[in-house]
Amino acid sequence: MAVIFWYTLNNLFLWREGRILPDFIYTLISFSLFFIFSVIYLLLVDDRKIVMLSSFFINFSFLVFFLRADGIWVSLPAIISYIILVFILFGIYNLTNKNILYDRKNSIVFHPARSALKAGPALLIVFALLLSVLFYFNFPLMDKEGKIEIKEPLLEKLTKPFGGAINRYIPIYDMDMRVDEFIVLTSIIGLPFARSEEEGEMRPPVDIEETSEEIINYLNSKGIYDLEEINFVEYLREDEEFRVLFIEEIKKLTSQANPYLMNKYRKNLSENWGIEINSEDRMGEVFTTLANSRINQVPENIRNLILIFPSIILFGILEVVFLVLNFIYSFICWVLLIVFYKSKFYHFRKIKVEKEEIEL
Repeated sequence: MAVIFWYTLNNLFLWREGRILPDFIYTLISFSLFFIFSVIYLLLVDDRKIVMLSSFFINFSFLVFFLRADGIWVSLPAIISYIILVFILFGIYNLTNKNILYDRKNSIVFHPARSALKAGPALLIVFALLLSVLFYFNFPLMDKEGKIEIKEPLLEKLTKPFGGAINRYIPIYDMDMRVDEFIVLTSIIGLPFARSEEEGEMRPPVDIEETSEEIINYLNSKGIYDLEEINFVEYLREDEEFRVLFIEEIKKLTSQANPYLMNKYRKNLSENWGIEINSEDRMGEVFTTLANSRINQVPENIRNLILIFPSIILFGILEVVFLVLNFIYSFICWVLLIVFYKSKFYHFRKIKVEKEEIEL
């Protein structure tokens, strides 16, 4: 059971696209079975040597699955952390068994279900710590070289709830927009992204002397007739319907853009953002590359320190979840112990003992 759990846990931390949910379900099922039968084993087996040998195999088999990845050894800090945690888990297993045996030997009436409930928390704390450390060293956004690699679908999901706030500052934020369309729009409304400090102001790469009829009609419908009085940037930020219309109308002009100026703007944008940019790139790809570039410019030591916080949060969440699961697991253990008792897998033996009392 332990080997199955470590195997499914290893699959979960491969972070395979499209497999995370099934792997999570398999891991939860295997962990539940592993934990429940471990507690029952510790309750029923009273030979300390057998428990030590079996728990050594159960716990240290973890290292077979996690010390190497893709045929190479994991980092030294990860190796040290894994080995320390396995020793702690090994110690907690045997300490739990020792405490249960003490209850068995010294209780007037031994209650297996109560002992199972008491045995759970210490073991679950170590498992929560183990999973948090695994998460830290196998962060889902980290590539094989230890760099953060955010993918476009994730960036889109992260920014979608804040789309309104982003468009307050970048009123043409659109993941599906082409680079050339983005450049034309920024040059028209005066955003600085594709400008060069050395060259100063550059004229837009398209002719905008005549405003499109659709934009004029829309503004007229809002009671605006003098276009020179309108601040297009502010209006784009405040009116979502106008923003969509304006972007679509300006996109139509991109094919008429001056090739020389477009090339200059592309070069400026690439230099300003420090990434390679092509005319056919989607802005979703550009924003993703830019985000990864900025994140990985942070020194590695600081980046590693920051990644501790998601692991701490995960540990806290697991503690709350395991608190609930401990009651569920204890109930299942109690039911299984009844089944085993009815099946005569074990029995209770009554022992007469002599008792000493002080008498005056």
